[in-house]
Amino acid sequence: MRKIILINCLWAAIATSAFFVGKKDQSPSSSKNSNSADVSRSLASNEKFKSSTGNRPGQLGATKRTQKDLQPKSDTLSLNGVTNSKLKNALVDSDPIRRNATISQMLLELTPANASEMLAAFENSPGGRENDRHFNDFIYAWARVSGEEAIKYAMDPESPRRTRGDEMTAISGWAASDPNSAMQFVDSVENTDTRQWMHLGVTKEMIKTDLDSAIAYSEKNVKSRARGEQMDRIADALMQQRGEQGVIDWINGIDHNVKENDMLSYKQHATKQAVDRIARNDRDKAIQFITDNATEQFIDSDTLERTSRYVSRTSIADEVQWLADLPNEVKGQRHALGERFEEFIKEDFAGAGEWLSSQPLGPAYDEAIQDYAMSAAKDNPEAALAWVDRISDDRLRNYTLGRLTPKQKKE
Repeated sequence: MRKIILINCLWAAIATSAFFVGKKDQSPSSSKNSNSADVSRSLASNEKFKSSTGNRPGQLGATKRTQKDLQPKSDTLSLNGVTNSKLKNALVDSDPIRRNATISQMLLELTPANASEMLAAFENSPGGRENDRHFNDFIYAWARVSGEEAIKYAMDPESPRRTRGDEMTAISGWAASDPNSAMQFVDSVENTDTRQWMHLGVTKEMIKTDLDSAIAYSEKNVKSRARGEQMDRIADALMQQRGEQGVIDWINGIDHNVKENDMLSYKQHATKQAVDRIARNDRDKAIQFITDNATEQFIDSDTLERTSRYVSRTSIADEVQWLADLPNEVKGQRHALGERFEEFIKEDFAGAGEWLSSQPLGPAYDEAIQDYAMSAAKDNPEAALAWVDRISDDRLRNYTLGRLTPKQKKE
């Protein structure tokens, strides 16, 4: 026991001696030189920064940018993180009212600077009908503040979040803030199918602010389904803003003799839309407009048949009679009468026969007679053949006769 105590005392004495020897060797001059070196390095660094970013003419902005670059970017990252997180949380929010309100507010506050953050959030969120709808709204909002960037994303088949119809949505958003640039871009699109739908996208926005310019722009689109939708929207806007007469003035102002973009078909489709919309408020006005223009080239059989449906709410006989009473030179009369009379037969076969028997007949009735003969042949073949003989057009009569006459089998 006494031996262990002696050993511990010996180790304590050695440690104490080592401490005092080390302290003696550390001279004041060496400490002073070390501190001076640290200060010198600090001053040299400051002088170098001042010489490179000092108050020289024209360098104030550069100085601020350099200092900003030297600062940690934690604030920016934090802001971006909040935006990203906020949108992601909203996209999975089970409360539709809160979800829509949050996302709508974020889209209202969208800028070119934070658009990429919202795009990233959408790209990393689940799909589905609701989220696709929100993404569609985002594309529109993005295009309003960065048209070219948004449209390039929408048209790139490699874009992760791209959905069908994004091109039209993006071009609509661009047109909302810069219609001239949007129109120029549409003109540069080589794919005809894509261009026609983007043309519609621009028109949709122009209708809201400049209806006359929208009408003029729609005439530059090629004949297509998209152009038909353009005219549908124009007709609705005209009815809302200018009433029935505004729609009629639109039709009268279309020059259907222009060959470029087939303006005849443009006017024909526009007239159909006009009839439907005018008739909702004033059937007589719609009927009178077509009656007054029945011999014009832009009035086709479909327009006539469509108009006849507004003649009476209760009697199909009155509707076919209106068609029969049109001037003989109306080109689409025969086909329109045949189409409407076919429905008359289905609705009231006996009544259709009585009406047809009371008519003077002639070229305008040929298709109606054909329809009636084909229907009558099921129960009375002889009467059907008698009706066929009253068809004035030789080709149509022979064709109908061939369909009704059984072919003899070759022996």
